[in-house]
Amino acid sequence: MWRDRVLKYLFPGSAERDPGFRREIQRLSANALLIVGGAQICISGFMVLARFLLSPESATLPLRFRQGATIVGLGLINILASRMRPLARWARSLALISGFATAGVLTWSSMVIMSQSTNPNDFIPGQVTLVMLIAVTIIPLKPMQTLALGTAIGIDYYISSTIAERSLLAGLGPDDNYLLFITMLTLLSTAITAVLYSQRWATYQILQQTVEASDALREVQTRVVLTESANSLSRLAAAVSHEMNNPLGALVSGVDTLLLLAAKQATCQPSEKNRLVQLQAEVRRTVKESADRLRQLLGRMQRFSNLDQAETQAADLNELLKDVAALADPELKKDRHVELQLQPIPPVVCRPQQLSIVFSNLVNNAMHAVNGDGRIVIATRSHDSRVEVRIEDNGRGVNSDELQHIFDPDFRPSGGRMAAVNWNMFNSRQIIREHGGDIQITSSQGQGTRILVVLPVADDAKAVT
Repeated sequence: MWRDRVLKYLFPGSAERDPGFRREIQRLSANALLIVGGAQICISGFMVLARFLLSPESATLPLRFRQGATIVGLGLINILASRMRPLARWARSLALISGFATAGVLTWSSMVIMSQSTNPNDFIPGQVTLVMLIAVTIIPLKPMQTLALGTAIGIDYYISSTIAERSLLAGLGPDDNYLLFITMLTLLSTAITAVLYSQRWATYQILQQTVEASDALREVQTRVVLTESANSLSRLAAAVSHEMNNPLGALVSGVDTLLLLAAKQATCQPSEKNRLVQLQAEVRRTVKESADRLRQLLGRMQRFSNLDQAETQAADLNELLKDVAALADPELKKDRHVELQLQPIPPVVCRPQQLSIVFSNLVNNAMHAVNGDGRIVIATRSHDSRVEVRIEDNGRGVNSDELQHIFDPDFRPSGGRMAAVNWNMFNSRQIIREHGGDIQITSSQGQGTRILVVLPVADDAKAVT
């Protein structure tokens, strides 16, 4: 088992088969190439400046300037390469090559400097450690790539020191302690890379799971919205059928009366025509009032239909709340009533259909909470560039435990099946927050519930995404 886990850490090749993770690695690699270039320029510039300030008369200073200039040149190439889109997929390989080249320049220049100076200021293992540390922490390497980099640096050191001993100065040959140090550093860096790469992969998987969970939650929200829409439409159908009876009856009766009066007017005596004309005017007024009433009902049906419509527009919340109150009226019993306290308010940029379903949910909850002498107050006011909507009832209220979790959606067993709990409140708060507002609830058992919805007015409202 442990062997499989070690191999999985050292050879995570299957991770980058995921297109999303591969794109993330490419993005990190491009950023790493830019950071490596900046580190090469800054560190080399700092080291050359420090050498100049500490030993301005040193004979090796020109060599150090050339060393620093070479590494700065590598850094500039890395920065330019990081800006070129066609090279994005090769960014990690370019960073590796740059790291190896930097180690090679440092190693060889250090040997040249040591051949001309007795001051051992250039400690090759320290330089190799710096290169490996930058590579491991900045570049999203695979473990085997780190192992290859460390091995290549070790081989380069061995070859460079052998050449230096033959061509520059005896005693510059390979140091066994240096080789052992580079080997240990390579193995340690490979282990660190394996852990970092595994963490990147795990973080990416967690992010994907979070996105999937968010999508699933949004799908559930959509279903809840559709369910609430269906409930609202069913209540609307009941309200409309109830309210259409009177104007329809008056309209039919008025048309019949007009026909009868028209027939009488054709055969009546001249003295009766004035009376018949007055009667026709009254009947026409009744017919017009009935038609206007039907037109209002049709407008209300239009505002409540297409509840998932995504268009945003400036809307008068007072009109929406009047529709909600009219929708609730047919369902109220004789001992319960809705009281409107609507003040003039500025328009709100919103999705009117979504806010209609939110207010309908809140009023419907209040209707189920009141009993006896039930009273539901719907009030509005403008305050500090905000519009406040208050829905208050004198019902049974909510205890503190339930109030604390009233916006937490859940599923609970009920009647042998799972029932959704608090989803309409959760969904209502989500819609209000998407509109740049907030919703607050205060309640006490036996004393009723007060809900305050705050929304920005049209000038300050944010675009709903």
